[in-house]
Amino acid sequence: GTVQNQINQLNSSPSYYNINHDMISILRSTSVASSAYLARRAAIVRSSTAAQQRSESTLVVAEPTTDSSLAPSTLAAITAASKLHSGPISLLTFTPASAVPSSVTSVIEANTTSGVGNSNKLAETVTNAVVAANEKHGYSHIVAAGTKFGANYLGRAGAQLGVS
Repeated sequence: GTVQNQINQLNSSPSYYNINHDMISILRSTSVASSAYLARRAAIVRSSTAAQQRSESTLVVAEPTTDSSLAPSTLAAITAASKLHSGPISLLTFTPASAVPSSVTSVIEANTTSGVGNSNKLAETVTNAVVAANEKHGYSHIVAAGTKFGANYLGRAGAQLGVS
C-alpha cells in the first residue's frame, strides 16, 4: 500500500497510539517505505514513549454545572484522558463534584467567584485556573470537552503556557 495507508494503519492500531508527529512527518516525506522500515521506526517510537509514559499526567477541566454532578461532556473528556496514557488524571472543577469516576486520582477545586453563576465563567478566570494548576503540577496533557466553554479558554491557556 501507499505510505498514507500505512500511516493510517499505524494511527488506528492501539499499540501505536503514542506515535509522535516527528515520525509522521518523516513517513510522509518518504515516497516508498518498506514494512521492515516502518516496523523498525515503530519499535524505536514505542521504546521512547514507554519511558515518557512514566512521567505523564493529565489535567481534565470540568464544565461548570449548576449542581454537584459532572456534565456528560466532562465524563467524555475523562474517558478520553484515560486513553492517552496510564498516568494520573486530575480534575479541575469550579463547583464541588459529588461523584468522580475512579480513573480520576485527584480533584482540584478552583476558587473562582464570578458572582454571575457557575455557567458564566469568564475565559480569563478559567485560563488563570488552568495555568496555575499546570504550573503547580506540570501536566503533560490538558484535556477539555469540545464545547463552547472549552473552546473559549483552551486557546488562551495554550498561549499562556506556550504550547499548542
